[in-house]
Parts: sequence; structure tokens; C-alpha cells
Amino acid sequence: MTPALRAKVLREWRPFHGDMDAAAARPANSTNEIVPLVMKQLGLEQRLQQSQVFFLWPNIVGTDIAKHAQPVSLRNGQLIVAVDHPGWLEELVRYHKVMILQRVQDRLGKKTVRDIRFRIG
Repeated sequence: MTPALRAKVLREWRPFHGDMDAAAARPANSTNEIVPLVMKQLGLEQRLQQSQVFFLWPNIVGTDIAKHAQPVSLRNGQLIVAVDHPGWLEELVRYHKVMILQRVQDRLGKKTVRDIRFRIG
């Protein structure tokens, strides 16, 4: 195969030419970069930030608490957390609520989460 024939075959095989070759040569963006951009363009940036509490919960409160308490909703700045046992409910309300709220606010902002309510469920 001659170099000219090889070049012709490659041009026909590749659907894009010119600038697209340069774009194809650079690495693709990760989903961690793309998703926030798309959500912002759709006007859903705040909703994405709010949903982070569900994914970050074990990191925020630790695995012991996360085994017994899970966030179930976040509306109007109030995070509702379902707890699996009345003893855990009492423990969280009395001794951990302020610390958990502070950690959530540090990660997500004070405007996103203003208060936490714990309930059995």
C-alpha cells in the first residue's frame, strides 16, 4: 500500500477532518467535570448541590451513624433524616445534631441546609 493510498483510506475511514482531529487528540473530560456544567446549563445547579448530601452522608457523619440514620429528603433548607431506632434518635438529637448540621453546612453551604430533623423511619 502506498503512503498516498493509505492517507486516502484513513481520510475516508475517519468521518471528521481538520479541527476535529485536534479535539479527538485531547483527553475527554471526566463526568465529574461534565455533569456540573450540564446541570448549570439546565438551571439545576442548586438541585445537584442538594443531592450531594445523599452521596456524601457516610463521609459527613461517619459509618457508625450512617448505618442507623439516612437522609430521606431536603426541602426548603430542611434536611429530614430517618433513624432506625428510638435510641439512635435520642442520641442524634441530644448529642450530635449540632455537629452534623455544622458538617453538612461546611460541605454544602448554610443556604442549602439550614436545619436537620430526625425521625423514626
